[in-house]
Amino acid sequence: MKLGLLTFNMATEWDLDEIIEKCLDLGFKGVEFRNQREHAHGVEVDLSAAERQQVRKRFEDAGLAICGLSTGCAFDAIDAEELEMNVSDARAHLELAADLGAGGVKVYGNKAHEDEGVSREDTIKQIGTTLAGLSDYAETLGVQVRFEMHGDFTSPEECNRIIELAGGGPGICLIYNCNNAHDVDADGSIEASYRGVAHNVGHVHVHDLADPAFPYLEFVRLLKADDYDGWCTGELPDSPDRERVLQYFVELWRAYETIAELEN
Repeated sequence: MKLGLLTFNMATEWDLDEIIEKCLDLGFKGVEFRNQREHAHGVEVDLSAAERQQVRKRFEDAGLAICGLSTGCAFDAIDAEELEMNVSDARAHLELAADLGAGGVKVYGNKAHEDEGVSREDTIKQIGTTLAGLSDYAETLGVQVRFEMHGDFTSPEECNRIIELAGGGPGICLIYNCNNAHDVDADGSIEASYRGVAHNVGHVHVHDLADPAFPYLEFVRLLKADDYDGWCTGELPDSPDRERVLQYFVELWRAYETIAELEN
């Protein structure tokens, strides 16, 4: 497994020099940029071809990976123009990811619209078929659409259904999002939820590793048992003491990994 930093919320005010410096100092191996928010890093779709290559080279020279882009592109919209705008934005970010060597782009389903007269199944079908086209495009670029378990669409059954509708090929995967405390069972275990989607998981978002609502040590054990070798990127609440919090985060993650390895 590789530990990365997701720049939302903890690094929104850091420019590229600061992000590189902090990652090297703190022990992160890569960065997942949150886009579309006018953050200080400036890694957005309006970068020129030359600027994209410059960003990529800066990270390669530093020995850090750009391990993903994280967007707010959602595909649940009832309005056709809104849906098409999100598709267009996602395609532009897939192109940016390919130029940066970033691997993939986070998107999600977001909201069910049953209270507006749209069946849940119809929304799931819309999300899945929309992702199918994006997945095909991503595959031609050598990157992935990464569908995050988020909002109203976090159950293993529905997320697997969406991936199935999207074609399930190399151009798409699931992001297992560790803030879905309702997926923890009555015994405090995440195993059933994780096992339900493990075959589709290609990226992981982790949050506060000390949060008792989510069994992070068990989750690391599960990833280790599956020989998961992808990225786990930290998306933490902001703090007035960012470096200190991030250092604790890295050290606690390493401790969980060590425990899981010793148990094997």
